[in-house]
Amino acid sequence: MSSPKPPSPPTPQQTAQAALQATQAGDIYQMVNAPLSGYADLYLQSMLGPQRMQLQQGLASQAALQAAMAQKDIQSRVDPQVYAMRQMGLNAAQSRLGQLYSMDPSQFNYRAPAAYATPSSAQMPSMGDIAALSQAVSKNYGTVSLGGGGQIGVKLPSGTPAAAPVLAGSYPGGGVLPSYLGM
Repeated sequence: MSSPKPPSPPTPQQTAQAALQATQAGDIYQMVNAPLSGYADLYLQSMLGPQRMQLQQGLASQAALQAAMAQKDIQSRVDPQVYAMRQMGLNAAQSRLGQLYSMDPSQFNYRAPAAYATPSSAQMPSMGDIAALSQAVSKNYGTVSLGGGGQIGVKLPSGTPAAAPVLAGSYPGGGVLPSYLGM
């Protein structure tokens, strides 16, 4: 009994045509779903953007404060006498200005602890909210499939199939890709 003959490998032309069809299917998928993806990105940014901005600003402020404190510490370690003279000069100048204007210089301290704040987990959207957004978006994505004869099928969320030619940039001929490479 003879063994069955294995199928012949695809020709280079068939391989190139399949690659072209897969690329076109990917392009159509992007066209069909780009508006929904853009909306989902915008909505997610509106959910997370304010907290992300507060986190970036708070961390930058903390880093700036830490750098300023480190600079002051370095100055006092490297040359303690010069640092002491600078501080005494600053204190004397403040005291003179205070006496000149009959004001206590210590009342002009400014503190803004909120500048260093980072968002707490309570301020973040819940994972449930993010999951709900993901589910709402994913159920509205269209699907694209490749048929054996090169047909590209598009199925929109409503379940109504759409032929590829109705999409901008799609190919004529009922969704069958033309033979660009002489195939």
